[in-house]
Amino acid sequence: MTDEKIKYDDLLTSDKWTAKRAEILNRDANACASCGEKLALQVHHKQYHTDRKTGKFVPPWQYHSKYLITLCGSCHEAGHSQYQIPVKYI
Repeated sequence: MTDEKIKYDDLLTSDKWTAKRAEILNRDANACASCGEKLALQVHHKQYHTDRKTGKFVPPWQYHSKYLITLCGSCHEAGHSQYQIPVKYI
């Protein structure tokens, strides 16, 4: 596992991400936007953002809500296996 991956995983346990995640889950009525499942919910990034100046990824809680969606674990995994998530430089 890369150092960048470990650092990103640490961000997903932060209070800032916990608050942003709760906001998205609430917006999506605590249900998977794809199948309606209400268990094992995750918040998926529709695209990843990298800071153009520093080359570092943008912390997950700084994304505009329109780039985040609630998915159950199965739909999230299926999406990642079928599609490559685009990386945008901002």
